[in-house]
Amino acid sequence: MQTEGPLLPREEQQLMEQLLAGSDDAVRTLYARFGRPVYTLGMRLLGTREAAEELTQDVFLTAWRKAARFDAARGRLSTWLMTIAHNLAVDRLRRETGVSRPTLVLVDEVPDAPSAGEEDVLMERDAALRALSSLTEAERRLLGRAYFRGLTAREIAEADGIPLGTVKTRLRAALIKVRRANEDKGQQ
Repeated sequence: MQTEGPLLPREEQQLMEQLLAGSDDAVRTLYARFGRPVYTLGMRLLGTREAAEELTQDVFLTAWRKAARFDAARGRLSTWLMTIAHNLAVDRLRRETGVSRPTLVLVDEVPDAPSAGEEDVLMERDAALRALSSLTEAERRLLGRAYFRGLTAREIAEADGIPLGTVKTRLRAALIKVRRANEDKGQQ
């Protein structure tokens, strides 16, 4: 299997099949392609090298243990791994600090040129940013608070003094707009 450039859907499926079969090479390939972007996200969310390294290890261990849960029809392999990373980072912050909203940390360690796995992540990030531009400022802020700060809908409702149902409705509407914007751009 090649180690440079973005993975094609069939390559992702083969990699995951090899991972399910217990292939050490599959784990190494997965880490070689996606270790750096996972680590970078860990640095941004957790703020220390040790925490980012531990998170990176946990992400790939989780991916190995739960490889059967990967569904190519639901998204790219890189997206699945970054979602695991985000969820584990937020869980860690909540568990360790008791704070329900992580603080984003700017990192000077972001490489100048993206690696092969980072290219996929960067392309998806750019697509997400374009989709987010279809939202109003209030919708972007709401999604940012829910996703990047890790606030629950209940916490947002309490902080803003608005009904929980209203927050949930607005979050859902914003996510639908983002999904539609991604679908529209994919058809062009």
